[in-house]
Amino acid sequence: MHYYRTLKAAARPLPQVIRKPSLLKLWLFKPVRTRIFLFAGLLIFLFITSPMSQSIVDAWHPLDQNSLKTGVMELLNSPILRKQQDLREVRYWQLLIFLWMLGMSVTSIILILDLPRSIKVGEQMSADLLQQSDDMRETNPLLYETLAVTAENLRLDSSPLDLSVQEEKAAPAETPLEIAKTRAVPKAEKKARFVGSNQRYRIDKALASGGAGVVYQAEDTVLGRKVALKELLEDLASDEEQAERFKSEARALALLNHKHILPVYDLLEENGRFWLVMELLTAGTLSDRIGSVGTLDTGQIIEITRGIASGLEFAHKQGFVHRDIKPANILFADDGSFRLTDFGIAKHQATGIKTSHGLILGSPGYMSPEQAAGEAVDARSDIYSLGITMYQMLTAELPFQGDTSSVMAQHITRPAPAPSIVNPSVSKALDAVVLKMLAKKPEERYQAAADLIEALNDLN
Repeated sequence: MHYYRTLKAAARPLPQVIRKPSLLKLWLFKPVRTRIFLFAGLLIFLFITSPMSQSIVDAWHPLDQNSLKTGVMELLNSPILRKQQDLREVRYWQLLIFLWMLGMSVTSIILILDLPRSIKVGEQMSADLLQQSDDMRETNPLLYETLAVTAENLRLDSSPLDLSVQEEKAAPAETPLEIAKTRAVPKAEKKARFVGSNQRYRIDKALASGGAGVVYQAEDTVLGRKVALKELLEDLASDEEQAERFKSEARALALLNHKHILPVYDLLEENGRFWLVMELLTAGTLSDRIGSVGTLDTGQIIEITRGIASGLEFAHKQGFVHRDIKPANILFADDGSFRLTDFGIAKHQATGIKTSHGLILGSPGYMSPEQAAGEAVDARSDIYSLGITMYQMLTAELPFQGDTSSVMAQHITRPAPAPSIVNPSVSKALDAVVLKMLAKKPEERYQAAADLIEALNDLN
């Protein structure tokens, strides 16, 4: 939690995490004391309108006092007195409604007239924050870019953030990474950052962040090659037990030598911080491809699914369950090959070691029913998540949609629709494979990745 508090404070100057100040918030809560007095005055006014209305009616239409002395029964039986009483009742409610509308209208007019001032306050706040952002970019560009990427990735959904801090509607705001690229700091002001013995790895730029750390592009100065460098989060690195689990898990993951699993080259420990050195893939993720082209070619879908399944088969035999299979964790190389990455929340069946500290282990849109229910998971859970990924490649959408709790509930209770319902070009045989992968009960799915690979081979 300390890390996120620090990150939140440090990221305040970044335009990526600054949304246009809420007019409702500025309207109703700034300044708080003025708003409290305004609404307290309105409540008091509404409270006294009833006796006020009664007093006005008594003065406007007084009852005949001589007639009242004749007694209650005579009053009830007198048509003149009943008519007078009915008129007083009508006038009372008319006055009461008028005074209520008057009070609420005056309050609304005051708030509306205050709107221009609230907008000016919000624009000034945005200008001040953008100026702080420029200052950070000039003084510490690496920190600026790192925090920008981290702030952009600290969310569950994959939709782009709404960057509404801008001077004119016709000129959209630049993202922090665009600003960092287009408004480069003079070389004399840049300070290279190195990690590893003899400053072996030079950090060039931040690429992404996830539940376990920040990923950088770096240069291996000894071998002269580009690598991906993943830094363990500070709060995890400072926890002795978590750090030991991370090291044990990293050593084990280094043994997963498979062409469809992103290889780990090295594990670094320096000044109480931990780093994983991995292969660098720069051709984007499967999520990027789905977002850009929509549905993929059927042959390519089968090839990707079969390749990831073979990587999972290898990992499962070593005792690992990935638990976070999704398009964003499938990376492509420039030659078209692809790898499964981010074993950050992977679990080893024998040791139970896992390298996650988050409250949600996995991504809600891709969780298996047993994972969403908080139950024990095995290799069949990864097959379910791969089925969701395959469904998304076929249809360009997820089978279950809504807010987080709704999606997780649907994973548990609602059968997945056939991909052909969304994309009629999907064959019945391919429908059957996907639906079997997405069976609610683990025993009704493919029991091993090898079984899935065999079924995919039969489709060709």
